[in-house]
Amino acid sequence: MDRQGALLAVTRTGKALRATTTAWQTLGAGLDPQAPLATGHGRVVGRSASGKLWMWESDRAQVIPGPDLAPHAGLLVLAFGIIAVTREVDGTHRLVRLDPHGAAWTESARSRSTVLPDARPLQFDPAGKPTGAGADDNGHVLVFGAPSDTRYRHGVLGDAVEPTSLILLERHGLETMARIELAAPYVFEDIAPRPIAWRGARALLTVRSGPLGAQLCVVAQSAGTGDRFELAALGEPIGTPRRWLAPSTDGQRLLAVHTPHLGGVLHLYQPQQDRLSSRILARGVSNHAIGQRDLDVSAWVGSQWVVPARDGRQLWVIDLAATHAEAAPAFIQMPGPVSGLKAWPRGADDGVAVLLQDGCVWWVPIRA
Repeated sequence: MDRQGALLAVTRTGKALRATTTAWQTLGAGLDPQAPLATGHGRVVGRSASGKLWMWESDRAQVIPGPDLAPHAGLLVLAFGIIAVTREVDGTHRLVRLDPHGAAWTESARSRSTVLPDARPLQFDPAGKPTGAGADDNGHVLVFGAPSDTRYRHGVLGDAVEPTSLILLERHGLETMARIELAAPYVFEDIAPRPIAWRGARALLTVRSGPLGAQLCVVAQSAGTGDRFELAALGEPIGTPRRWLAPSTDGQRLLAVHTPHLGGVLHLYQPQQDRLSSRILARGVSNHAIGQRDLDVSAWVGSQWVVPARDGRQLWVIDLAATHAEAAPAFIQMPGPVSGLKAWPRGADDGVAVLLQDGCVWWVPIRA
């Protein structure tokens, strides 16, 4: 969704669409439908079918000559530039920054650090205000790096390559500003961390995996230093190797669906010093389909969390403001299996846009 509240989508044939509450608009064609769109500062960008940068700006679509972009990787639109993941001739992947020069866009910086092939870079400010719009507008570029295809063989997030580091890069020159490296045998089993409010500042919610499976993890800037991140808090591991959990957050509340491909048990987490304690809220939900890179098929509407049932044919609406031990969800039957969700108000009515596996898009009202 863009900052004007319009919904963005790519069709299976590579058309970029923009939906207002009344109509669909075609922005252009020739996109790679497997790569996500990004938007900001009046631009919509994606990966073209030829592997180059596709851009829509000022009612005009164009393909930008330049580096080959990695399939499945994300893009980041900054105020004066675009960050992309490029595929190198030696098989590694790095971040590049592209800047406008007249009518052309040219590469102005390239990271020394290698990054995850399907990384989703984001803008992050460790010192930003804890909550609210614009909390990371002055931030730099955060990305998972040091990928390994041998340290932790699981492969449920689209491939068997997992990052072993998390890196903050200066947004202009892409020099390393801060990082954390996980010691073997651990990896971050994730493609994009989630910014959260944390003890008066900003931190990141992600997943660390190892011999006892996945565990929810908070990464924060180390106290007294600006060049290191640390593991600020950890949840209990699932207890079995090659078992994953799918996090979700509205920036303050911390959720995770344990084994979304098997049991679908929803946990609510609370920080307790360097631990994340949890309690079960519901059973039988799933915010991730095995092998997919959309790691959180859910939506937040105020205090309500909307998520598919494990069979994908129902939406569960769980009110996180409820105080009882296991929330009693409302159920909404869908005409087919759900594959995507996005909070999308229409006028004064709150609701969610629902993508079904057959490609249809529905709008479902969510009432307080």
